Amino acid sequence: MMEIFQNKFYKSLDDSVPVSDMNSNDTIVCFELPCNSRQSRFPKKTMEDPFIIPLFLSDAKPPGIAPRSNIYGGGRNQPSCFGYPTVVVIDRETATSVEAIYEAVVARLQRWTSQARDLYDWEVSDDAVAEIPAGSSYTPMESVTEFTPEGEIREVTQPVDEGDITDAKPMVIDNDNTVSGNPRPVRAKRDIFELRLQANNNKDNSYTSYIQPKFETWENRALECERLNRPSLLKDSDGLFCEFDENMKAYYFGEPISYEHARWNEWEEFIHPELADARKNSAQKVKKGLTLEDCLEEFVKEEQLGEDDLWYCPQCKKHQQATKKFDLWKAPDILVVHLKRFSNNRILRDKIDTFVDFPIEGLDLSEKVGERAVARRLRADGKDLPPELASVNLDEPLLYDLFAVDEHMGGLGGGHYRAYSSNHLNGKWYHFDDAYVKPAKPEDAVVRLLLSFGCAMVLICC
Repeated sequence: MMEIFQNKFYKSLDDSVPVSDMNSNDTIVCFELPCNSRQSRFPKKTMEDPFIIPLFLSDAKPPGIAPRSNIYGGGRNQPSCFGYPTVVVIDRETATSVEAIYEAVVARLQRWTSQARDLYDWEVSDDAVAEIPAGSSYTPMESVTEFTPEGEIREVTQPVDEGDITDAKPMVIDNDNTVSGNPRPVRAKRDIFELRLQANNNKDNSYTSYIQPKFETWENRALECERLNRPSLLKDSDGLFCEFDENMKAYYFGEPISYEHARWNEWEEFIHPELADARKNSAQKVKKGLTLEDCLEEFVKEEQLGEDDLWYCPQCKKHQQATKKFDLWKAPDILVVHLKRFSNNRILRDKIDTFVDFPIEGLDLSEKVGERAVARRLRADGKDLPPELASVNLDEPLLYDLFAVDEHMGGLGGGHYRAYSSNHLNGKWYHFDDAYVKPAKPEDAVVRLLLSFGCAMVLICC
């Protein structure tokens, strides 16, 4: 996750940056990488890790323009960047060749221009049918894009070289924008931009480019690698700049201000699969409702503590990311269950309106009480029960019947309490609302839980 400012990376938002450091008007971008981003506090690097290199788009300086000098007399050659910077992942083998690095950069630039097709040279093959973008045309002549000295763009055709695959496989355009002969990209076009190497750009994975640039030629880097017997031309602290002249920049991204061919403001909605599954399960629960059994299972489920809630382990003498778990150890004669009917985070508190169903009679906790489970296991192993478990009757069922329901109407700031309760003398149910009492059914107490913010039910062991 990175913050962008003035067409450059301004800040690396790693694990140690609090959310409060980000403002609503900041430009925050997230990159999904095929490897570990190494933005954690203690990244574990290996020799096989690919290079994660920041990539900037910049204007090429017109020939004959000398670098400006600042007031202190030093040379100033800060590149003029445009668009969105990005990150390119380059494996160790690709990093051994400038041409291969160039290909990887072009592949990354496909995301940022609507003219992505013209980043490549195409040829025809016998592979599976390839779909041709609407408006494209193919003839036995080779179509080439040229830039005139006046800056105009024009398409010219020239005879295909002898022995070219198009001679043996003539192409026929179908109405559905597919061709026989099957075009495919074979290589990135050269001279789209000049790929420049900036040394010591992203120290400590900061990826910022506001430091005084120190550009290095690929020739010097190759000599350094040869001297040090290092195969990779790249270093972890490098940055890459794509320098476009004004004509190439206009063709692939558009004119400044409008940038009609650029796609850095186009974002597809990405929903993480785990989030999608969680939303689906939540929607199903809201639709179908929950049972008291589901709530009890959730209560005793093991929970992984976060990095901000580390537990100090007395054995290894350091903080660890531990787990915690609640259990029901002993069942009381009268069981009170409290359902939390609200959710809250830093800025929002909301009501949970999921319907919770529970049995009016016969809630069985026999398999959920830890005391009985331990006693049953010891007895099965032929061991004597300790004194605290000697009085446990494993044959007695733990069945509870609903006795009363207390409900709170309103919000977190206030409201009104009401209750449903059973009269043990006559077995009838009543609804209590301050001084008003009226007959009710036990089913009414179950339905009313849907509307309550904070609810408590009282079940008595039969």
